[in-house]
Amino acid sequence: MKAGAKNVIMVIAIVMLLGGFPLIVFATSGNTEVAGKVYEFDKDSYYEFHEGDSTQKTGGGNTYGTFYLSGDITAVSEKSGVQSYEVGDGNLAFYYNYGDTMLNAGEDDWHLVNDKSKKVADMKLDSDIMKGAIIIQTSKDRKNWVDVETVCNAFSDIPIRTSSIYSTADVQLINGCYYRVVVVYELSIRTEDSNFLFINTDKHDYKKYAEIYEFYACTDNGETNPVDPNQTYGLGTKVRVKNFDGYFGEELIDKKDVHYGWDIGNFFVSGYTDEAEDTDGDMVFLKNVGDKVTLWFKLNQNIDGLNGKDNLSVTADSEGYDQYFETPKMDFGRGVLIIRYTDHNNVKAEPTIYTNYLEANATVGADTKVQLFEEGDYEVALDYEITSDELIDKVGHYRIFFKFSVRNGNCMVYPFDVKTGSELTNSSMTENGFRLDLAKSRYLKINLKRETLKDSADGLVEDTRFNGPAKDGAEYTDEGIYTITVSNEYTGQFTTKKIYVGTNNILRAYMTTGLSIPEINSLVADGATIADDGTIQLAAVKPVEESTEPTEEESTTPSSSDAMVTSESEADTEPGTDVQDEKSFPIAALICIPLVCVIVAVAIVAIKRKRKPTEAAVDRHDDEGGVEQ
Repeated sequence: MKAGAKNVIMVIAIVMLLGGFPLIVFATSGNTEVAGKVYEFDKDSYYEFHEGDSTQKTGGGNTYGTFYLSGDITAVSEKSGVQSYEVGDGNLAFYYNYGDTMLNAGEDDWHLVNDKSKKVADMKLDSDIMKGAIIIQTSKDRKNWVDVETVCNAFSDIPIRTSSIYSTADVQLINGCYYRVVVVYELSIRTEDSNFLFINTDKHDYKKYAEIYEFYACTDNGETNPVDPNQTYGLGTKVRVKNFDGYFGEELIDKKDVHYGWDIGNFFVSGYTDEAEDTDGDMVFLKNVGDKVTLWFKLNQNIDGLNGKDNLSVTADSEGYDQYFETPKMDFGRGVLIIRYTDHNNVKAEPTIYTNYLEANATVGADTKVQLFEEGDYEVALDYEITSDELIDKVGHYRIFFKFSVRNGNCMVYPFDVKTGSELTNSSMTENGFRLDLAKSRYLKINLKRETLKDSADGLVEDTRFNGPAKDGAEYTDEGIYTITVSNEYTGQFTTKKIYVGTNNILRAYMTTGLSIPEINSLVADGATIADDGTIQLAAVKPVEESTEPTEEESTTPSSSDAMVTSESEADTEPGTDVQDEKSFPIAALICIPLVCVIVAVAIVAIKRKRKPTEAAVDRHDDEGGVEQ
């Protein structure tokens, strides 16, 4: 960290302290050194740092090495008098790095020597301390400490140790946990070099040191509300196992069994919205946005006095294994919790094993978080050993086992433009194509149908080119209308979205208007236009004008004025046209009227000629002596 940044942090710290606010320093991922206390003891001590003996010398003396944490530490504050580290993600790794100066120093300098004792304060080790020991402990209350890791002869290695000595567990951080790292070693220096009769009579001084590092660590999981007792579901029942060491098979717990009639504790799940059963009868917990599905364990018994009996306790199984999970033989401690996760591809992860679970992580009468769960399938087992302290001890192995699944309760799919990255809503149109995103809902079923246009005898018609399953993350860039249907088998819900990829206006209108392709084609043929958003603009309709065509009577008795009116444009009209309008009447009049006149004239002349001979004959008759008029 740069000097300027350090100064800023110091100023902020001073202001907060003066203002009465708790000091919180925001950190970043990396290595965080932890300060400790150094205790000095004489040669015959057992590093009794826990007793507060007045002969102890404490202070900020030089340590053998440097202790630090590695992980995503997002904030540093204080809790119960020790540093508190908030972890953003993952776990913390513990490192104690040291040099080999004291290991290789000469007799006349302070140098590391073998301590062949096995006792450190009130702790009994399995091996001699030798050239230093590192002991890691956890506590739920900073009063009762449980050993979780011990490294003896820790500083004998050359080259320098650089690997982590311990990593925290999820179950520790989500509940919050105190940690104590105890580093002990013995040093010696020669104060007098002498030989008497070839016998080495050198004199030495000895000192023992204990470095103590205490801190608190937790994960901020965002949970502030207490568990709703009306929204929990209990899982698992106890059985006595047949295969003693492998915790496999089941036997009847009868009245003679020490575990008859009472339970050591119970598991339950909270933080879900709804539950269902799968085809095998196992529970499926449905979660929505903001839900935190959590598995809890409530310890109902004092593991040192089960069922109110002082001689009945949970004992450590140092050579147990779980046949179902195919674990190796290991020290289970006082109860082992095993969790295995199977993902949406049916890939089983390596089981997570929490040894000494009942002693180190569970508190009598308290709801202890086991783990937060995302989508997937889970198998959980708690294996433990119970011993009845009698003349001949009665030992039994017991197991609580169950399965459950977590699924997202929504039924959503999110299409994103492959170029712009913007989300496409229902009825969106893009020329680029789209990518499907299920937002980590891995168990939804997606069907995708793609439709395009093809030529037919009736013009352009829709044609289905694909209709089948789709997958998360797939990209679709071919032109067409895509109908995306998402279904959730546990809720029975369906969601449908339509996305158009391309530039064809007929398909755009088909998607947005709900009209069929033939209907759209008919409107276009009538002059309708389609906008880029798929909407259809109908052709404008002209108003009907008042008719100027002559009636039937007028057409049969044309007037002389009509017959004489002719325009230049009418004279230019091509003969034989099928169109009949006002131009055809004057032309017919010009041709027919003279012809009629000629015919009438001829008829009159013919009549007169016929009449004259008749009259002449009558006159002659009269003259010849006809009747007298």
